[in-house]
Amino acid sequence: MGMKSKPRLREEKEETKEARLDKEATPDEKEEKITVKKWKGKEWFNILAPADLGATFVGQTPTTDPKSIVDRNIDVSIAEITGDKRKQQMRVTLRINKIEGKTCLTSFNGLESVREHLMRMVRKRNQKVESVFNASTKDGWFLKVKFLAILNGNTTTTIQKRVREFVSKQVMDLTKNNSMRDFLKKVISTEVQMRIKKEGSKIYPIRFSEVARIKVLRSPEFEVTKPEERPKEKKKEAKPEKPKEEKPEEKPEEKPKEEAKPEKEEKPKEEKKEEKKKAAKTEKKPKPKKEKK
Repeated sequence: MGMKSKPRLREEKEETKEARLDKEATPDEKEEKITVKKWKGKEWFNILAPADLGATFVGQTPTTDPKSIVDRNIDVSIAEITGDKRKQQMRVTLRINKIEGKTCLTSFNGLESVREHLMRMVRKRNQKVESVFNASTKDGWFLKVKFLAILNGNTTTTIQKRVREFVSKQVMDLTKNNSMRDFLKKVISTEVQMRIKKEGSKIYPIRFSEVARIKVLRSPEFEVTKPEERPKEKKKEAKPEKPKEEKPEEKPEEKPKEEAKPEKEEKPKEEKKEEKKKAAKTEKKPKPKKEKK
């Protein structure tokens, strides 16, 4: 009789309360738990506009590590900063520079007009003239400005060139004689746009003028952080090579020179001709005559 094997015992796993609740929970409840874990431990930091724009409260941002917020860019409408709803087409980019307690201090990093606002002003039988140039302010800001002017009618290239030169000269003079704070105030209050529209209409009537974009190339507050220099790896010392043994050079065996054969004596031309004639006669044989019946 064969031996019967003992029946295997099933190992019952003890489920905890959390595991049972996870199984019973719906997918919506599971997503809520994941979001709660992500937001757990985060703190809210207040963002303030720069002093050039009034240092007003802009918004809040959550984070676990305050150092991760530094050098972050934020897009804000000028209507939110100034409270003027007519300036919703202009948006400012602010860069977080410093954190003091739970407040983030920012600096100006660019200005842009909304694309829909600019495209709405372009009409049929009107000429769009864009001028892009670099400018520097009195207090050491280097900017790249893009200005848009719409002329009231189709024009020639010479008029377009004169308008571009006029716009670039006017804006560069304004930035050179003003600080960044004063220049921003004049752009936001549309003083620059109205001045160019009025004086530029002497060249050709301008229907609309607007600052399309201002990009900050360099500011006095901005410092470039260089990456840490890695220690250079030590090069392995090259081992001195052993001098190779010089083998005696084998001289090639000299072959005996072949004796020059005497050249055949050339026969005169007359003898050659006679030999050819004799050879031709021997080749020609007399044809057999046909017998007549």
